[in-house]
Amino acid sequence: MPDPIFAYIDPGTGSYVLQMAIAGALAASYAVRHYWGRLKGLLSRKPRATDDAGR
Repeated sequence: MPDPIFAYIDPGTGSYVLQMAIAGALAASYAVRHYWGRLKGLLSRKPRATDDAGR
């Protein structure tokens, strides 16, 4: 049986992991919002604007 390893994670590492998790969640939400808007714009069929000059 292997010997137990006595290791710890210091508070700085835990804080860094938390910051990276929050940054990843925010980046993912921005990407989804951005690309959803572009996809929605491509799929929607809006009538083209016409000139009032009567051409």
